[in-house]
Amino acid sequence: MKKRNIWMLICLCILLPPPNISLDHESIIAAEEIQKFDFGTGESKVEKGYTRVTDTTAYSEEQGYGFLDTEMVTAIQFDVEDHIQMDAVSFTDTSFEIDLEPGDYEITVIAGDPTESMSLGILAENIQKIEEQALDSGEFLEETFELALIDGTLSIQLTGENTRLNSLTINKLPKRRPADHPTVYVASDSTAQTYAPYWKPQAGWGQMLDRFAADEITVANHAISGRSSKTFYTEGRLDNILREIKPNDYLFIQFGHNDATISRPERYTTVEEFKVYLTDYVMGGRQREAIPILITPVNRRDFNAETGEFNISFPEYKQGVEEVAEELDVLLVDLNSLSRAYFDEMGPKGTKAIFLHADSGLYEAFPEGVADDTHFQEYGAIQVARLLSEGISELDTPLAGYIDVEEAEHVPSAPVNE
Repeated sequence: MKKRNIWMLICLCILLPPPNISLDHESIIAAEEIQKFDFGTGESKVEKGYTRVTDTTAYSEEQGYGFLDTEMVTAIQFDVEDHIQMDAVSFTDTSFEIDLEPGDYEITVIAGDPTESMSLGILAENIQKIEEQALDSGEFLEETFELALIDGTLSIQLTGENTRLNSLTINKLPKRRPADHPTVYVASDSTAQTYAPYWKPQAGWGQMLDRFAADEITVANHAISGRSSKTFYTEGRLDNILREIKPNDYLFIQFGHNDATISRPERYTTVEEFKVYLTDYVMGGRQREAIPILITPVNRRDFNAETGEFNISFPEYKQGVEEVAEELDVLLVDLNSLSRAYFDEMGPKGTKAIFLHADSGLYEAFPEGVADDTHFQEYGAIQVARLLSEGISELDTPLAGYIDVEEAEHVPSAPVNE
């Protein structure tokens, strides 16, 4: 009897969590929420545990999945025994939609044709998650990717020639837990980018942020040259952040420079489109219990030649940021106004030491010299990071307690450009 009790106690100790360790029940439940779709004809067998989807399966809110336009879908059946490989659908100029709670998902695709060659790529939420690749007849692609869903409906599109889709499996990933101290994620463009040493003296304000933050703060600078709020999204860069960001982390959002480039349609956004994208950034961060901070686009070296006063850069996009901040009650730093006031103090000549102005023969990356009124050299990037940090320190948010502009790392003297 005593032995039996001892064994029962041992079993309980194995099954129960140790003291001081709690199981994240919500994470366990989330990891088990799986949906499976078997695509093909209405006559073929369906793999056990899968939902049948045919070329007539139209999307409806009641059903929660389906094609937006079934006229653009074709179902194909093959003479094979495998329930997944025996049939498929092909579709172009439409999408397969699945209603899901916002969150992070693992998605597995099986695609191929036993009899014909094909090429296939997968767009999920307008992000190219699987690059187009050629498949020989009888060759099947089975590939898994992760996605941070924001809008509550997963949209799948096919790219390539003679495309096929056999099955789709969706697994909701567990939520992440907060770290002891927050990480600051920067979503922005070349004005904030971290530059390799070769590009000296060019630098971005995101590169210099850690000078004004406590050692406990980590800055994850995802800013990259040439991106607008649209292309940063469609290239999957926001998705990368959202699949990593944790509760109580921060998401700094600054765009506008490239959104306003009407001559580059691939990255241009109207102000209304700009606001829609910014809303996705804000909601994506909030869904993951992070704290978004909107930042108006930093000013350019653009001044009135007669008065020497600096003009407002990207005024419509500045206003768009402010409107989203008000509509969604988002923390805001008006870096546009802060930087313009500082540039007015420095004057047209003094701001050459802030922006990327250098004589020929000084730097390997700019052997012929450079006169750039958009990007910063190191001194300017530090000063803009200081201005932003001062703005952060005045916000009602825990991050303000980690900012100390007075105790910042030594700031070099302004370079002289005669």
